[in-house]
Amino acid sequence: MQCKAIKTAVCFLVLTALLNTKISWADNWKLEKHKNNVSIYSKLNDSGYKEIWVKAIVEANPHALIALLDDVAFSSKWIHNCLEVKILDEVSPTERLFVTFFTAPWPVKNRDMVTFSSITFTDNNVQIKISGRGDAIPHHPKYVRMQNMHGLWEANALENGKSEITYMGGGNPGGKLPTFFANRELITSMFKTFQNLTKVILLDEYQPIDTHNTSQ
Repeated sequence: MQCKAIKTAVCFLVLTALLNTKISWADNWKLEKHKNNVSIYSKLNDSGYKEIWVKAIVEANPHALIALLDDVAFSSKWIHNCLEVKILDEVSPTERLFVTFFTAPWPVKNRDMVTFSSITFTDNNVQIKISGRGDAIPHHPKYVRMQNMHGLWEANALENGKSEITYMGGGNPGGKLPTFFANRELITSMFKTFQNLTKVILLDEYQPIDTHNTSQ
């Protein structure tokens, strides 16, 4: 009887912890917008800037995300306000240092960010960790350097050839932007970026070759 009571108590504690986790998640993240299969959530960090979590369902292989992000020459076509992405250093096939240049609405000065990406993957999952490297190269006189950038791209295979693409991250836009303006632009920019992503990630050139289904 005592053993049964202990098991019941443990189950209750586990259930309570799970419920508290869900309540905490609901309290922290706020749905900003949902449209055309893209949802974006936000929460404030200690500095007053928003962290974001964006997700979308696409009819593509998870590895299409790697191929799309690797195509830096095409980045300005779908990343909102992106002028150019350059690879500064390829440490390994899965580790790279990038600089990205962004245009900003007048009278705000254009921004750039230096980030390091690290890729891990399985057949059904892709994770791309982004970390800021703001001091890796000298500051460009025409751009304000964004700081403390961090993020995580993830693609998970679903049924029927679909994948869920998510991005979670944030940072400091640099300069003296009011937080309300920076937060508003972040939400707008990432939502439009994901709207574009759901279209371009479907392109044939980003789909992995199925080596198990080749014609003879």
